Amino acid sequence: MTTSVEDYSRTGATWQAGPGAIYDRLATVLVDCRTVDFTGRVVLDLGAGTGAASRAIVAAGGVAIATDAAFGMLAADALVRPAAVVGDAYALPLRDRAVDGVVAAFSLNHLDDPVAGLREAARITRPGGAILASAYADDDAHPAKHAAETAARERGWSPPPWYDHLKTQAMPKLATIDRAHAALIAAGLAGEARGIRVAFPELGPDQLLAWRFGMAQLAPFVATLDAGAQADLYRRGRTLIDDVELVRSIIVMCASV
Repeated sequence: MTTSVEDYSRTGATWQAGPGAIYDRLATVLVDCRTVDFTGRVVLDLGAGTGAASRAIVAAGGVAIATDAAFGMLAADALVRPAAVVGDAYALPLRDRAVDGVVAAFSLNHLDDPVAGLREAARITRPGGAILASAYADDDAHPAKHAAETAARERGWSPPPWYDHLKTQAMPKLATIDRAHAALIAAGLAGEARGIRVAFPELGPDQLLAWRFGMAQLAPFVATLDAGAQADLYRRGRTLIDDVELVRSIIVMCASV
């Protein structure tokens, strides 16, 4: 059975052409919520993917290092990215108090036990440091999701088992302000959780479909189609998508160590 790590690795090279446009902005929104100055400080990008949070950390003056379970994501543009290592969020490959902060942009919501992930982030963070994490809220929805999945199903795609588990088991655990705040408390962290809505008025139907078809649950399937079939897939998606502005609803967790 294909795992999420394998599918994310297979997606890494093409991620920025679709989802990257959205995740880069959301990472900046998360880093802008910091309550400590990142200037000159070493900050871990946890679940780095193709480096959205790493770039936001550097833009804020920090020194980014990165880890992700999927090598293929870290390999994307590796020559121009901060130092990175494959790692497990439950057992990070860093010593105690190794960094000044941790930014986990939409990675802890992939864990069945996000509290354990928060505790591990706290273990490697020096006193006075910050932990920032984001997750999708339970009201985060857009017609592009249904349009892309419907068009793909018509061509033989079926959701990988890990995707169903992610949506029904893992993601709900941080999908409300109350649950996210409770996770911080359970991890022994002082902080807050709040909801933020981020609009993307510049994205039209083609870009919204590129976002969805570029996600790890769909991208490996799309890659199996020839150019003509991919064009047909997009055409079908455009007939299904409603012209609704994308507004992402996220939960942001800000904690101190």
